[in-house]
Amino acid sequence: MASSQVQCPPFGFSAKYYSSDGGGCVRQISFFEGKAVLNQGVGYSVILGFGAFFAVFTSFLVWLEKRYVGSRHTSEWFNTAGRNVKTGLIASVIVSQWTWAATILQSSNVAWQYGISGPFWYASGATIQACSLVFFTLEFPEKNILHLNLTLLANEQVLLFGVMAIEIKRKAPHAHTVCEIVKARWGTPAHIVFLAFCFLTNIIVTAMLLLGGSAVVNALTGVNIYAASFLIPLGVIVYTLAGGLKATFLASYIHSVIVHLVLVIFVYLVYTASSELGSPSVIYHRLLEVGNKSRVCQEPFSHDGQSCGPVSGNYKGSYLTMLSSGGLVFGIINIVGNFGTVFVDNGYWVSAIAARPSSTHKGYLLGGLVWFAVPFSLATSLGLGALALDLPITESEASHGLVPPATAIALMGKGGSILLLTMLFMAVTSAGSSELIAVSSLCTYDIYRTYINPNASGKKILRVSRAVVLGFGCFMGLLAVILNKAGVSLGWMYLATGILIGSAVLPIAFMLLWRKANAIGAILGTIIGCVLGVITWLVVTKVEYGRINLDTTGRNAPMLAGNLVSVLTGGAIHAVCSFLWPQDYDWDTTKQITMVEKEKNELPAEEFKEEKLIKAKAWIIKWGVGFTVVIVILWPLLTLPAGEFGLGYFTFWAVIAIVWGTIGSAVIIALPLMESWETIQSVCLGMFTNDRLMEKVEEMNIRLHAIILAIPEAERIYLLEEEKARKKEESEHLA
Repeated sequence: MASSQVQCPPFGFSAKYYSSDGGGCVRQISFFEGKAVLNQGVGYSVILGFGAFFAVFTSFLVWLEKRYVGSRHTSEWFNTAGRNVKTGLIASVIVSQWTWAATILQSSNVAWQYGISGPFWYASGATIQACSLVFFTLEFPEKNILHLNLTLLANEQVLLFGVMAIEIKRKAPHAHTVCEIVKARWGTPAHIVFLAFCFLTNIIVTAMLLLGGSAVVNALTGVNIYAASFLIPLGVIVYTLAGGLKATFLASYIHSVIVHLVLVIFVYLVYTASSELGSPSVIYHRLLEVGNKSRVCQEPFSHDGQSCGPVSGNYKGSYLTMLSSGGLVFGIINIVGNFGTVFVDNGYWVSAIAARPSSTHKGYLLGGLVWFAVPFSLATSLGLGALALDLPITESEASHGLVPPATAIALMGKGGSILLLTMLFMAVTSAGSSELIAVSSLCTYDIYRTYINPNASGKKILRVSRAVVLGFGCFMGLLAVILNKAGVSLGWMYLATGILIGSAVLPIAFMLLWRKANAIGAILGTIIGCVLGVITWLVVTKVEYGRINLDTTGRNAPMLAGNLVSVLTGGAIHAVCSFLWPQDYDWDTTKQITMVEKEKNELPAEEFKEEKLIKAKAWIIKWGVGFTVVIVILWPLLTLPAGEFGLGYFTFWAVIAIVWGTIGSAVIIALPLMESWETIQSVCLGMFTNDRLMEKVEEMNIRLHAIILAIPEAERIYLLEEEKARKKEESEHLA
């Protein structure tokens, strides 16, 4: 078709991205065109300013708690936060830990690629996992029958992990890391294998955080990408060194508040307030236009890798359908990958260990439901917004996570880029702090205390913990530089995660849920599953595309094959070995894991009663299955008759995104404050009055009086000593 026969620009709403060149219509070659929207000063101000603020403010909060609430800063406190964290803060931490750079960036990328199915599969794929394992926890210990329908990758990952968190309280109440439990049950060889996989997981998650963070900072502000890789972790290192896990939790709450406030701003901007979009109706009709089959998409009307015309693999090529083969494949890859980044990431186990027993299951349920809104609501807004604005984003820009900043800039200019940059910085630093503590606890308890100095004192443990935080913090920056040099993108790393660590998922789950699971099966399943996953990944790449490089290995078919082989082989090998040579374990050795410092436990004894923990487990399983049915089965099924969404259906879809994002944000901001109101009041009293001091003195007097009444001899000695002191004072006065 000649260019003279094509309207230029094709749409009035995207005219700024097209130009006439010698009578032809030429689309802008990319959105950012290698130019920064903000100057470098803004970038350095955000990185260093926010970093310094959170380092000082979070350290100050930890000091206030120590000064006025009476927290003891021991090694146990540094690594477990006293094992007394309440529901609201645990939920906030879960949301914050799961909100990586990929959550904000990659979710909008798949919306840009596949339309409305992308945000749903990202959110559900990361929230939803392994329904069969939930039923396994109910039936297997009693009947010794493994209901392993490995095609059912369907229950809420967070909710399932809530089951695991309860099992930790029951079977390893004094554990510090997941690998401590592995060693107690399966011995040193298994411990070394799973320790290696846990470290690999922490390295992969850290890489994703900094790859996404540094790429967006560089694109928006022009800050050198290598400098950003080193500067972003600085503030995190400082407050984690000062306050350990509790500082991480406090910072996570503050970060969650900021992330959710920005989330609400963007959602309402796209669907209600923007002059360029501003309603579901406008977005709906725009998505129909940009995906129209009659649209001309060859050069120079559009360039290779830009969104243009129908979507391959989608029903009728539409962005407005859940019938998307690409979206479904991504969803499966996402499920497997997120299995690994939760079950094999010690950071999530540390959070479970830190939770108050009665708060664990509720915190994980609430955290999972609130987290769903972050990728779903945000990507349904910014991801679809990029399509509705017909932004000239390239495939390369999208894979580096630049879809959300592009939409934010198009709608709000520099203000939007600053908001997005702030949101991203919160996500990267919060999750980064969790990774620091995860690695610190592994090095401290699983290497130093286990193999180097088993009798280490609390002070030595604390020194090692802080040294590891500092060391791994510096390594984070170096790792990001190496990966950026190699050309690895956030999208590639995200999709490859399950291949590398997925084989360890089911063996770790079996460790706490199945008494027959043995050590040799765990070791063989984890190692062989990983090796076969990588081999499958590379073979499929070679067969499908004829060459192996970063581009071809990052495509859907090889990634899907590698992910599935890794996770399923690992579980299958472990299951077969355990059937052949069952262990018949009673969790006695895991209950013997000891704490370094024996501290006074502020929790009532009933918190640890077996019947209460079993009741909590039944509660999380019941609600987990319920939400699984709704999110995994009913929700997708109800979209199938619609085919390509009509205006009313899409409006309803958008309203769900708005309401879920709004309510989730309100809950996650308000609940931790409500639960901690008494502590906040104590701190305020201590800071501005002497009331807190007088309360402590009065409490001490009451306790001393009770002791004296209980021991008559003590009262007699006290009166004699008091008489001696009075006489001595009188004699000194007379002299």
